[in-house]
Amino acid sequence: MLAYFAALLLLALPLVTANCNADNCYRAIKSYQTATASAFCSQYLIQATAAPSQFASCGPSRLTSACSCLVSSTSTSVPTTTSQPPTTSSTTPPAPVELIVNGGFESGNLSPWVVAPGSGYVKITDNTESTVNFPFEAHSGKKFAQIGNTGDENPSVLSQPVSLSSGTNYSFNAYYSVLDLPLSACYLQASIDGSPFALATIYSGAGGGNPPRYYLLSGSFTASSTGNSNLAVALWCDYSSIGGVFGLDDVSLV
Repeated sequence: MLAYFAALLLLALPLVTANCNADNCYRAIKSYQTATASAFCSQYLIQATAAPSQFASCGPSRLTSACSCLVSSTSTSVPTTTSQPPTTSSTTPPAPVELIVNGGFESGNLSPWVVAPGSGYVKITDNTESTVNFPFEAHSGKKFAQIGNTGDENPSVLSQPVSLSSGTNYSFNAYYSVLDLPLSACYLQASIDGSPFALATIYSGAGGGNPPRYYLLSGSFTASSTGNSNLAVALWCDYSSIGGVFGLDDVSLV
């Protein structure tokens, strides 16, 4: 238990600002109990209070000086901080915007596609029209575009306007099936403003099955200007192929 003496005298003394003098009184206070001594000194420098017996004999002047040393060394120390990892945003980036309208032909018509059938034909076909002798199905949904080509190298073309931003890279996907096999090569090509960026060569014997499987035509390009551009998908066959019948579905541009 701490014993106090000369309490009335110390309480009556005004606070005296003193220079820090690290003498025996300072060392006695510091070696006592750092936490207790710091708490005492912080209060003592605000308003003189009775000192613990271990260093009360220092006297007001030396006690003020010693406490000034102790409080100064405590207040100027740099606290240890724990570095925190940088916070990361939980915001999910926006999903790519689909630029193709009616890419799956589920509307039941070709709009807004502009169709140039060449010497062949382009029409919407429903899964319910599939037969044993002519089986087919959509890549997804119930409908797809059926393209017939006679093999005179006059392409069947589907096109529609798309809004692009200059310098942006776009990815194209389309799925096609071979419903009636050509005797020679046929070609499916995607282009933007007349510049091809994706081409699939369909060889004799490709496709088939019940129902025929789908293949992926994919490609990418970087827009050279901002505004509307014309996306076109064209299909044609060599003269020697005697044509063929194909399915086109799930056309996408993002």
